[in-house]
Amino acid sequence: MDKSKEIIKELNSQLLKKEFKKIYLFYGQEIFLIDEYAKRISRAIVNGNTNNIVKFDGEEARYEDIINEMISMSFDLQPRVLIFKNFFKYYTTNTHLNLSAVIEKLKDLRIDSVYIIFKEYEAKENKLFNSLKSIAFSAEFTTPSMPDLIKWVQNIMAKEGKAISDNTAQEIILHYNKDMMLIYNYLQVLISYLGKRSKVTHDDILKTLTDNPQDHIFQMLDAFATKDVESGFRYLKELYQLKTSSSKIFALILRHFKILGMMKEMQDKSKKEIAKQLGILEFFVDKYKKQSEAFTIDKIKNIIQRTIEYEYMIKRGQIDDETALEMLLYQIVR
Repeated sequence: MDKSKEIIKELNSQLLKKEFKKIYLFYGQEIFLIDEYAKRISRAIVNGNTNNIVKFDGEEARYEDIINEMISMSFDLQPRVLIFKNFFKYYTTNTHLNLSAVIEKLKDLRIDSVYIIFKEYEAKENKLFNSLKSIAFSAEFTTPSMPDLIKWVQNIMAKEGKAISDNTAQEIILHYNKDMMLIYNYLQVLISYLGKRSKVTHDDILKTLTDNPQDHIFQMLDAFATKDVESGFRYLKELYQLKTSSSKIFALILRHFKILGMMKEMQDKSKKEIAKQLGILEFFVDKYKKQSEAFTIDKIKNIIQRTIEYEYMIKRGQIDDETALEMLLYQIVR
């Protein structure tokens, strides 16, 4: 069993037994699971009384307000939850946050009725982060395997009295590049579209699938490959409008160029074999193959290496996300 599965099993056990930790740290690439378990744990702690859940956003949170809230909670016998969102993303720019002082305060947390949940979508590795990990129940959420995602999709549909085949579920998952939040939102649309019908058909999928970031990545890189910089940055703007984080865009670019590199090495294989090995739909094979022709294998390897280097620099706090992304795109155009 992988680590992510073990974490989910442990959290589900805590929910069942109603035995909760004082401090949680939820982080990782799978935002849906971060939000889902933060919601389930916090609501279970307060017995459904959401008025006893207080949320702070790292971009504008103030240390004094956080401490005052904790003090006021100490006089309340009812369990309450403080949710801290993206504190590690903004602690260097929000001078009022004083995250190191917050963590020091939490090390001596003695208020029985107060629980803390950190939600970190873009956590950066540093001493402060490790300091929090040492006192919190830490859960890093990674993307589940394809079989687990298929089962998850089928369970969501089954709860609504709908049946979906393995192949159809996989088509949805691949279309949304395994992004659970996008998949979940799409399934709500699909459920509404089906109405009273219980069986999902391939035709239903074709009529209802919506935009996903991977489509925009493909179009953006297609534009940059042909030196159409204006169109490329327009697609980048649309990605931001879809609320796609810079870290997600980096991950999608890295995956994209890995596919292009593998495509160059699989010219002698059938379209079906290529699609299966690369984890893409057969429909996209010709498109990837055509785009791969715009790059030499050395250029592809260089872009993959640069992407990894920029991601590392971002995690170390050596460069901000958007600057690194613009520099990477310049490397692609050059």
